Amino acid sequence: MTPRTADGRYLIGAVDAAKTHMAIHRRLCGVCGRALGDRLVLLMRESDLARSASTEPGLHPLCAAYTSTACPMVAGRRSHYRASAHKIDADAVHGADVDWRLGAPAEPWHAVWLTRYDVVTLHGHPAACYLLTPPLRIRPVTAPPRTLS
Repeated sequence: MTPRTADGRYLIGAVDAAKTHMAIHRRLCGVCGRALGDRLVLLMRESDLARSASTEPGLHPLCAAYTSTACPMVAGRRSHYRASAHKIDADAVHGADVDWRLGAPAEPWHAVWLTRYDVVTLHGHPAACYLLTPPLRIRPVTAPPRTLS
């Protein structure tokens, strides 16, 4: 889902709009692009949990495990979101709420395990929603920030 520049760099924080739309609607994994099975994971920011929906495509459990370590935001290696948006081409768009996230503190991420999701519209983008499907489990991915005593 993450677009690349002509020199091969990934534009972390931007998405290929057509691939994201297709993955959510066709229930394809956002990492490997294969069909999701009867167990899938939505990696969601804390603020997404209240809506029970994410504009990020679902993932196979193994692809979610990979993303949980490879993505600097999901893995908790970044304290803040990037301060400025990427310059992107026509095939890429910024995430659904990029304006709100620019320079904001990073949120904790959670793995929401599901058997299915419904497609809804969120911020004008397709989103995977589990409001009508109880999650199998919700587990924290990033550790809460440590406080110094």
